[in-house]
Amino acid sequence: MTQSEHPYRSIIVDDEPQNILMLEHLLKEFFQPDIEVQKTFESALDALKYINSESIDLIFLDIEMPELNGFDLIKAISGQSDARIIIVSSHDQYALKAFKHSVFDFLKKPVGINDIRECLNKLNKQRVVANSNEPGIYDNILVVNRQDKTIFIDINQILRMEASGSYTDIYLEDGTKVNSTKKMNYYETALAKHPFYKLHRSHFVNLNKIREIIKNEGDGMVVMQDGSRIEISRAKKDEFLRTVIKERKL
Repeated sequence: MTQSEHPYRSIIVDDEPQNILMLEHLLKEFFQPDIEVQKTFESALDALKYINSESIDLIFLDIEMPELNGFDLIKAISGQSDARIIIVSSHDQYALKAFKHSVFDFLKKPVGINDIRECLNKLNKQRVVANSNEPGIYDNILVVNRQDKTIFIDINQILRMEASGSYTDIYLEDGTKVNSTKKMNYYETALAKHPFYKLHRSHFVNLNKIREIIKNEGDGMVVMQDGSRIEISRAKKDEFLRTVIKERKL
């Protein structure tokens, strides 16, 4: 960590005191000064009050808690905090749901030193990208730098992108729309090695998120998983179909 980078200001939220003690010990013993534990909470409600009043970077969060569980807390702070969520749970069945909530990482209890080290490495990679003006993708994460904040997007969650003047709207699986000040060609460069295709100058789609292709409607129509419909450019129709067959092995 350089002098210009502050430690990751963190809190731990878990209704089991012994779990808090074990994780806090690991973080303080092996990961200071990179990760700084500011506070711990046995109640998600108490944690919510703190999150709404303080600036933090990381939330190590249990799922099964009374009154307010981990997913409820994530929903409560959505749009209110830029803290990255790291789920800490003994239940594997929560992993998929966790990533659908766009959490940063999932650590299975009992958490080991290597688990935290790998998580820290991913955090540091994202920090490098966030401080760069180049199109950045690390560990399948697209970094969108804006004046107000930096947004980290799992590429697998992207349905499509649409040009809006000199800006780009990024549509995600969960219905979220992220506005970027970058032009479409910026993302064409960033995602050149990923299964995306530019249908025409205004639309850039994830080939893995296509629900169906309608061939008898004009030049053709792509229907995405969210139901949105995009016309296929006549000039690109044949090339597009070949690309879909190749990428999706149809």
